[in-house]
Amino acid sequence: MSMNRGGTALDRMLPMPRLMEVDHVDLAVSAAEAWARVRHGNLGASPLIRALFAIRTLPNRWSGKPADVGEFRIDDMVSTPERPGFQVLVDDPPHEVVVGAIGKVWVPDIPFLHMRNAEEYRDFADADWIKVAWAVRVWPLGERDARVEIEVRVDGTDEAAWSRFRQYFRLIGPGSRLIRLIALRALAREMGSAESAALERPLPGDELLPDAEGQFTHGITIAARPEAIWPWLVQMGGHRAGFYSYDLLDNAGERSAREIHPELQEIQVGQVLPATRDSAEGFEVLRIDAPRVLILGGLWDVEAETQQAFASARPVRFWQMTWAFVLEPLDEGETRLTVRVRGAFSKEGSFHATWIRPVHHFMQTAQLRHLKERAEARLPRDDFRDVLEGAGGAAVMAAAFLSPFLGEARSHWGVEASLAAQRWPGDELVPQPRWGWTHGIEIDAAPGEVWPWIAQIGADRGGFYSYQWLENVVGCGVSNAEVIHPEWEVEVGSAFRLHPKMPALRVVEVKRGEYFVVHGAPEGKAWVEASWLFLVEPVGEGRSRFISRYRIATSDDLSTRLQYGAALVEPIGFAMDRRMLLGVKERVERGRN
Repeated sequence: MSMNRGGTALDRMLPMPRLMEVDHVDLAVSAAEAWARVRHGNLGASPLIRALFAIRTLPNRWSGKPADVGEFRIDDMVSTPERPGFQVLVDDPPHEVVVGAIGKVWVPDIPFLHMRNAEEYRDFADADWIKVAWAVRVWPLGERDARVEIEVRVDGTDEAAWSRFRQYFRLIGPGSRLIRLIALRALAREMGSAESAALERPLPGDELLPDAEGQFTHGITIAARPEAIWPWLVQMGGHRAGFYSYDLLDNAGERSAREIHPELQEIQVGQVLPATRDSAEGFEVLRIDAPRVLILGGLWDVEAETQQAFASARPVRFWQMTWAFVLEPLDEGETRLTVRVRGAFSKEGSFHATWIRPVHHFMQTAQLRHLKERAEARLPRDDFRDVLEGAGGAAVMAAAFLSPFLGEARSHWGVEASLAAQRWPGDELVPQPRWGWTHGIEIDAAPGEVWPWIAQIGADRGGFYSYQWLENVVGCGVSNAEVIHPEWEVEVGSAFRLHPKMPALRVVEVKRGEYFVVHGAPEGKAWVEASWLFLVEPVGEGRSRFISRYRIATSDDLSTRLQYGAALVEPIGFAMDRRMLLGVKERVERGRN
């Protein structure tokens, strides 16, 4: 990952390369110390690097030319008319140095051209040559560390040269990458990696448990600001957002949150975040320094099997621990998250402490990895749960296909036939449908609690709360919402999308808090017209019914009737619509618990 936030000297030398590779290492030294080491020190100290260079220079040695591979210093990158080769093109201490050469690198004894200066290198365009340039950059990283970055760029002056280089690079590329990797790792061993140093240094919260018997520290670098990571941390907890680790083990199988939940953002010192979904005990909030430090902890009476306030006197047999989350900004777009668990316990707890170490490592590394995915908005759209649920949905469809004689019963799933036969808002849009459905479900909540979930339905808004994986298999690009997004509430005239490549339906009527209707108007000789009503109504004190009513009419041509007819579409529509109703019910009722 490059920390380049603007133009660099390398951008001026090779602004549009056909090959670009970037590697970096974070060091536990100042930027000035890192610069002095990489700019003037030996970068080829590793025996393996020397061996790789020795292999590459075999042709020179066979021809009797000097090929010293003992040291590799940027200071030695000098080109002359008599001995052309790599040379320093730009030197911008203490930030960046650029080295480059022009040659026919695919030739065993490489012919190089001497360039008098950086401008001549930049402007060179004669046919049948390759331009290679690489930069070493040093960036301050947070308050105490530095990042060393190596970027390599290659371009050809014409297609013929580039074609030859591509064949050559298939052979030499892995070795080139390996040399850079080894050099960076050697720097980390010599000067200390920033990650290792962060794991060893004192952290906020250590003072809360000064007699800890042991501690486990993990860290990860996240491409996000602390302000973007913090909301994910404060909503953790059983029966809250989960812990983002292995949900089967620490969240009763319920999926950890994939969105930030506004209702879970306010926590306070002394509050206990449940450790499981069915327990009131858990992690006491010990310190909040938003958005940098969150410290949780707990004190447990082993004999009584109860949790005590962290500041209480320790029982005879006890477990006490702290769990610190520390966010350190590295630059304007990266943050290091360090997590430390410290524990103290009575002598009977030593066996427990022994086996908990590998378990904690297993769970903590997963939590950090999944937190990174969330904060960087890189979560896969579908996970194994979506796939399994989608397989179940496919089974429902298959059963419906095999039972067309049950189509009439399915057409009013969840409601009485007499209720389905009534007139509903939007019926006048398709007065004589060929087929349709009126599905319903009762929800333990008032209509005002149900409406916001219904009002954001749509492929490009809250999704359909249905079989997400099945929808995405056919390219819908849906992500079912976990929370209410007021900005997505439906409005008259807005588009209602089912699929990115399908014409959008149009929202034609909205009665806020009660229902909305979408309509697809007929076009052309072979036409389809449809209306879809989404309605919530009270059915008693604190209870509601959610109604989904779909009506469709088509032209009389056989192709359209078959493509949009009940025989093909109704089994799919039944399965997906039924799951949508259940999805709304689950979300509303989960929010009440």
